[in-house]
Amino acid sequence: MSASPITAWPVSAADARADLTAARTAVDRALDAFLDSEQPSDRPGRSGPGTDHLIAVLRAFLSGRGKRVRPLFCHIGWRAATSTPPDTRLVDVGVGLELLHGHALVHDDVVDRSLLRRGHPAVHVACADLRGGDAWHGLSAAVLLGDVAALWAEEHFARLYEPGVPPAARDHLRVMRAELLNGQLLDLVEPSRPFGTVPEAFAVIQAKTVAYTVLGPLLIGASMAGADPDVTDALAGYARPLGEAFQLQDDLEDVTAGPDRPGGGEDLKEGKRTVVVALAAEAATTGQRAAMTRLLGRAGMDSDELAELRSTIAATGAVEQVRAMVIDRRREALDRAADGPFTQTGQALLTAMTDLALPGVADWPEVAA
Repeated sequence: MSASPITAWPVSAADARADLTAARTAVDRALDAFLDSEQPSDRPGRSGPGTDHLIAVLRAFLSGRGKRVRPLFCHIGWRAATSTPPDTRLVDVGVGLELLHGHALVHDDVVDRSLLRRGHPAVHVACADLRGGDAWHGLSAAVLLGDVAALWAEEHFARLYEPGVPPAARDHLRVMRAELLNGQLLDLVEPSRPFGTVPEAFAVIQAKTVAYTVLGPLLIGASMAGADPDVTDALAGYARPLGEAFQLQDDLEDVTAGPDRPGGGEDLKEGKRTVVVALAAEAATTGQRAAMTRLLGRAGMDSDELAELRSTIAATGAVEQVRAMVIDRRREALDRAADGPFTQTGQALLTAMTDLALPGVADWPEVAA
């Protein structure tokens, strides 16, 4: 199925945003309906009085109104490939992507020993609190609840095996899940240097953000629509710079502070070897490197120590370097959205999603790379 550059709806920025809002609303409603159907009282064979409180923790976590980035990219993939209205199964697959992401987040917080997620207690912390602060109970429950979310995701991905759905969509789902696990494993590998290297950090970004967050969902949606190889290849060209910019901006937010972002610093407290940390280490003076060695990865870091680490990283020039990377990659993503063999609707949605995924970057001042 070839992309048509002429039949087009929507084409305006306002229509594109409205279309994305409608797609997100559809996924939210379908997810809420599914979670409601999983009430223990309605599914006695799956849970009972002993597990009600644990399932309730998972439901609260999954219905926390995340950004729904992956379902939106899946929707955009379809729109980029064809002017035919989306198949109703696309919403179910979007819910599956959101449930899979919930599974990944629950397990990720266990692996990273994160105490917070989106400003609230991580699932393993919430489960521990239900048992009087029993950390082992919390971790065990979180592992199992993450598996429950993965099982629920599989129920929705079953739509990809129905008649009429191209096998390529299933293939892209398989690759996406493999890349997610690869990225998780890379996070556990001891870096070759104390603060990691830029190539090592980008390898994690490629697996966990480019392939899992952007490219996989785009290709699943496009393949469901029967996209030609030229369309999927062009989507891959768009996904790389956008996915990298998306993660780089997220990493920057962890090392910068402001009145609209109190606290934070979770990645610094966990000692994650991000691109900005690796760049800072490369440029650091002896004193700056000593401060980074002393502070990075200290879970009990207080606000003054966090401020010291942030200012040390900023003083190396790494923050401005990464800002330049984000700006360059945003520009490249927009160029690829405009130049690709997509429907006009797809081009409008890819353009709109670029700035939705990178809020505020359009207003950043240009900085020297």
